[in-house]
Amino acid sequence: MSQPRARSTAVPVEVVRPMNDHGAMTVEVTHRNEARHVVEYASESTRETLSRLPSGSSIPLELEPLGPRANVWRVLRIA
Repeated sequence: MSQPRARSTAVPVEVVRPMNDHGAMTVEVTHRNEARHVVEYASESTRETLSRLPSGSSIPLELEPLGPRANVWRVLRIA
């Protein structure tokens, strides 16, 4: 039996580490000082847009966790 997913909402983030060759990037939730490791994207266009962002860029993202314990996230959309 799978556990229910946490509800996702858009949050303002700042790019800490830009997307690498494997499609992973690290962002920080601005108002929480909380780092999140983004490893999946709901669409290729979202992935391409985020791949062009340098460190320090701010953008609102709707994120959902990929696992109950790991700090890995999927971007659902750019808000």
